[in-house]
This record gives sequence, C-alpha cells and structure tokens, in this order.
Amino acid sequence: MGFEPQKLFVGLMDFFTILLPGALLTFMLKEKAGPLILGDRASELVGTGAWAAFLFVSYLLGHLSFLLGSWLDEFYDWVRGYTLNAQITLLARRDRLLPWIARVAIWLVFKGERNLALHQAIRIKEQRLRNSGAANSINAFQWCKAFLNVGCQPSLTVVQRLEADSKFFRTFFVVLVLLSIFWGLNQNWSIPGFIFVLLLLLLALWRYMEQRSKAINQTYWSVITLTAPDAEVRSDEATPEEGSPTHAGGVVFRSHEDKIEYLLVEAKDDPDQWVLPKGHIEEREDYRETAVREVREETGIWAAIGVVDFPHKRTLTIMEEGERKRRRTAADLGNKRYSVNGKSLTVRYFLMQAVGRGRQEDKGRRHVWLPLKEAVERATNREAQELLRIGEDRRTSLAAVVLATGRRGV
Repeated sequence: MGFEPQKLFVGLMDFFTILLPGALLTFMLKEKAGPLILGDRASELVGTGAWAAFLFVSYLLGHLSFLLGSWLDEFYDWVRGYTLNAQITLLARRDRLLPWIARVAIWLVFKGERNLALHQAIRIKEQRLRNSGAANSINAFQWCKAFLNVGCQPSLTVVQRLEADSKFFRTFFVVLVLLSIFWGLNQNWSIPGFIFVLLLLLLALWRYMEQRSKAINQTYWSVITLTAPDAEVRSDEATPEEGSPTHAGGVVFRSHEDKIEYLLVEAKDDPDQWVLPKGHIEEREDYRETAVREVREETGIWAAIGVVDFPHKRTLTIMEEGERKRRRTAADLGNKRYSVNGKSLTVRYFLMQAVGRGRQEDKGRRHVWLPLKEAVERATNREAQELLRIGEDRRTSLAAVVLATGRRGV
C-alpha cells in the first residue's frame, strides 16, 4: 500500500480538530477549574500524571466542543438560505430586501453564489436514483460525497481536506465562546482583551463558513464534471413557445431630491447606445426574478417590481395580499420584440422601483439616472422611449393607489 500524504493530512487535521481546541480550553481553564473539580488533589498532579490528565481532559473537552460546534452547521445552512439567488427571489416575489449589513456579511462568505451547482447536483442525484426510488432518502451533498467515494477518491480527499479545515475553525469558535463566558463570569475581562477575542470569534466564524462553502461547492463541481461525459443529465425544460419571452428587464425609477428619475445603462456591445437594463431568462427562472437579477448585475441597483414605497413600507399581511398582487399586475409592461444582430428577442418588461444598492457585476458599463424627458431623449431605440413613457403613466397611477392605501391605514 503506497503512502498517501493527502489522506495523512486529512487524518491529522481531523485529530487536531479535537485535540488542539481541547488543549487550548484546558490550558486556559486549568488554574480556575482544576482546584474547583479536584480540590487539593489538583496540586498533586505533576510530571507524567499531569501530562496524562492534561491530554485526557483536552481530548474530552475537544470532543464536547466539537459536538457543540456541530450546531453551527444549522446556522450555516440558515445563512446559505439567503445567498444571492434567494435574495433575488425575495425581492422579486415578496418585495423584501435584506438590510445592507446582512447583504455585505453574506457576500463576504458566499460572494455571488447562486446555488446553481447545487441545483444541478440535485438533478443528477434524482436521475441517478430515479429507478431505485431512493432519491429522497439522502440529500444532494451526502450523495455527492458517496458518489466520489466510489468513483473518484482524489476528489473526495480534496473535499475532506476542506471539511477538516472548516471543522477546526468551527470547534475553535466554540472554544472562544466558552472562554468568553468563563472570563466574563470571573470578571477577568479587559477592554483590549475583549476586542481581541471578539475579533478572533468573527474571524473563526468567517473562516469556518468560507471553508465549509468551498467543501460543499467542490463536491458539487466534482460530481458535475465527472458525470458530464455520460450525457445522462439533460434539461427537463420544454422548448419555449414561439413568441414567449427570452429576456426580461425593467423600467426602473427612483425618487431623488423630490424628483422622479429613470435608469438607463450602456448597451453591452456599443457604449454610444443607452438602453433599459435587461438580460436572458435562465433555465427555470421566473420572468420577475430575471428582471431583478439583470438590473442588479448591469447597474448594481436592487429594484422591486411595482411601486412599493420602499423601504418605509411595513410587511404586508395576508389581508393585503390581494392589493399587492394588483399592484404587481399593473407593473407588468408586457413584451417587446427586438432584432439584435439578426436574432429576434422577446423581452418582458416590468415597472420597478429602486430600493437599494448592491454590487455591479458588469463593471465596464456606465449607468445614469435622468428625469423622464431627458431619459427619453437619451434612450437610443424607439421601444425604450415608448416604455419609459408607459412606465411613467403606470408609476403615476400606482403611486396614487399606494398613497390612497396608506391613508386608509392598510
């Protein structure tokens, strides 16, 4: 049997994930906790006996810390539920935008993650297990690991190495929390010490979530790559009907210094042309989600569909759902046909209100906010000019409805 350094590294990392955090916890608490638990016998532990006790307690506390740390996976899964794809869906369907500090925190860990690899891995798993009837008996991540264990050990080793790193920082985070509680109860805090431990806590949590995200994504990427040559996973989507939208976008407005302004962006292939933000509808994507996503990608603007009076609008109740649907229906500006480089495009447009700023992905493209008259003059094509005028009419009507609704106390 040949020596495999990668597996040795993973084994050592798993071992030290238990022992090192446990040793740190034992060392920091031994002066206080030792006499409390052992009484006078604590002073008798010297030499080999002291080392044996230290290692045993370190291993025991390490395992207990590891057990407590496993609950952090639940927190991770909850946060991952608000990655970019979920934020787009929330805004497109429920007019909800996460606070900017939450969006920044999620971006620091997951960047532009949209769970596309997860969705593809789920489809691969379902098709592979369809005949066995066991598709619901195992989640996508565990199935992908089992698949790699059978078919590609080197890829699994890379995943395990990332998992080992994440587990170490998960346990380290728990140790820091326990030490903070112990020191706080004993009033041993100093301001610099508190700041230092708080910083370590945040960095440990960040590193744990980052490494766990890498391990999960690496698992999905490996399985997708390994199954690609089989050509067994095909799109279940039907071919779009002729005339149905291929793209979606928005007529986006904002209220700025008591003036209504509209958003235009440079055309992708011609900076001398100014157009409305729009883009291709991806597989299994709702038109509204496409509009929200494309506006953010092309301009960095988070925009909700309709006139939502954001961000001062409180959460809608069930009784208000009918009103919300009417507003969103009125914000649907219909389809427009374009011919671009000889290709026919059908674009579904929505009236949208800017509700926040995000990260622009199309860095090379400028965008401008202009009053209606100037926006119509700047817009290059006739369709965009017409949509801007229609959008202003709809905005005026919807704004009146929002104002009337607010006066009724809805």
